[in-house]
Amino acid sequence: CDSTVNLTLTVNPVYTTDLVEEICDGETYTVGTSDYTTSGDYTDVLTTVNGCDSTVNLTLTVNPVYTTDLVEEICDGETYTVGTSDYTTSGSYTDVLTTINGCDSTVNLTLTVNPVYTTNLVEEICDGETYTVGTSDYTTSGDYTDVLTTINGCDSTVNLTLTVNPVYTTDLVEEICD
Repeated sequence: CDSTVNLTLTVNPVYTTDLVEEICDGETYTVGTSDYTTSGDYTDVLTTVNGCDSTVNLTLTVNPVYTTDLVEEICDGETYTVGTSDYTTSGSYTDVLTTINGCDSTVNLTLTVNPVYTTNLVEEICDGETYTVGTSDYTTSGDYTDVLTTINGCDSTVNLTLTVNPVYTTDLVEEICD
């Protein structure tokens, strides 16, 4: 006898997904139950709601995170810039910048601000003498300014007010009695 079978067949799709992803060092990329932390090519076969395969092909790039330690010196009145931060006082500072790949670039700055000196001198010498400031020799009355350099490379300004006093010569012709 005839046996008739009526079949309604549903063919559920099988999925393949290709992913190209980037993360920063220290982060994790998860596919299904798999966690990835290093650069590489990975394949995960998952199951769809209908029980079919769902294949995920992952190309993962782990971008570096940078840390830079700086020890810098500036002179008083100058500015040291890291990213968008300007520093004018001695201290330790941390700035977290962003790399071109969107990862952290940490800059640890130890900054020393060296002093700038100003010395005001009021001096007198005798005519014929010389007063020296740094490499400058002065022999006439006047106001002078010399900018010298400290051991740290900063300015040391010397303001000199110099007076040159005359030297007198007196010729005497005298007579005395015995």
